[in-house]
Amino acid sequence: MKNLRLKSAIALSFALSACSLAPQYQRPQIAMPAGWTKVAGVGASDQPAITPFWQELGSDELNNVMKIALAQNLDLEAALHRIDQARAQSKIAGSSLFPQIEASGGASRSFQDPRNVSTARGTGSISYEVDLWGRNRSNRTAANYRAEATAFDRDALELVVTSDTADFYSQVLSLNERIRIAENNLKNAEEVLRIIEARYKAGSVSGLEVSQQRVAVNSFRASLASLNQQRSTTLNALAILLGQAPQNLQAPRDTLASLKIPDVNLTPPATLLTARPDIERAEATLRAANADIGAARAAFFPSLNFGLDASIAAGFGGPAATAVSLASSALAPIFTGGRLTGNLEDITARQKESAAQYQKTVLVAFQEVEDALAAYKNVNEQAVIARESVKESQAAYDIAKARFDAGAIDYLNLLVTQRSLYEEQDNQIAVYQDQIAAFVQLRKALGA
Repeated sequence: MKNLRLKSAIALSFALSACSLAPQYQRPQIAMPAGWTKVAGVGASDQPAITPFWQELGSDELNNVMKIALAQNLDLEAALHRIDQARAQSKIAGSSLFPQIEASGGASRSFQDPRNVSTARGTGSISYEVDLWGRNRSNRTAANYRAEATAFDRDALELVVTSDTADFYSQVLSLNERIRIAENNLKNAEEVLRIIEARYKAGSVSGLEVSQQRVAVNSFRASLASLNQQRSTTLNALAILLGQAPQNLQAPRDTLASLKIPDVNLTPPATLLTARPDIERAEATLRAANADIGAARAAFFPSLNFGLDASIAAGFGGPAATAVSLASSALAPIFTGGRLTGNLEDITARQKESAAQYQKTVLVAFQEVEDALAAYKNVNEQAVIARESVKESQAAYDIAKARFDAGAIDYLNLLVTQRSLYEEQDNQIAVYQDQIAAFVQLRKALGA
């Protein structure tokens, strides 16, 4: 009869262990925009892009650089170890759902006249806390969601690393070409200075023109030095992203023209909730806080434990003695001085904070897409102007060259139009790199 009651109590406790006091999760309400601001050249799609954005730029060299970044970036490696830590904590949190088994043993020898006595003893115990109100399961659920949040953190970091790698790579290619143009511009200015100095010696110009041109030459030299410094620092930053010492980095060899600017298709605003890892991370954190409330509520109710202890002792060569005991215990909080209430209030407030943070993360995501669209629109308009300016400057130089060849103008006028052409070409290269950066930023804002 006693065994029947014990079995019934155990069955009832396991049935009760299906209870959970965690509130039912509901995603915070957010007013979804009907769509995005219309931008010329930007299409629409129901599904996020599948191809990684850097592959759409069409550079095999960039693809290889990105493989190195994904494999060797030290921030990403550290993030993987943080995921391992979070998963380990999840295992620890879930261990309380299983019986705990322990064993110990020992041997002794005593000297008693007229003979020696040797004995051995072994003990074992099994204990199990019945999860009556779901506290342990809520703790495990919260730990699982925190592990998910850590994984989403890594995904968000990967998006930052890949976008920064593409940006620095395109900057290096842009600076390579801008340095080439700056060198040509400097040669042009030095040639103008040579002509003006010759005219000054001939008495056809004053010292003012000579000084002005020398200032111009120095300005071009300073600009070239600045571009070389920018290229060095950008290469150094790229090396760190690739997990390499700057001295060991092999500089990119492609030209900026090898990168094409792909078309962009916008997905509806609602798709950002599952496309952007920072939003998914915020929601996982909110779900963890929701499960924490269940654990805090369960702490107000009694806990039930079952235990089984067994021991065996024997002398060497003699009979063994065994003992087995089965026990159960219940523990209920009666007065805790407000500790349990304060803990529940604290965790509830944290859950509300996480909900507010989730809503803000979504709104910031909407803002970043709109900001990226505005930048994308602006730089595309600049690109049209830059192409037109280069076209007109090239036409002006061609006319000046023809007139120079015909003897209608002197060499100085030809060099002035050539300098103008170089400056417009430099601006066009800078704008083209800005277009690539705007594309990358827009895809990053979309979570792709």
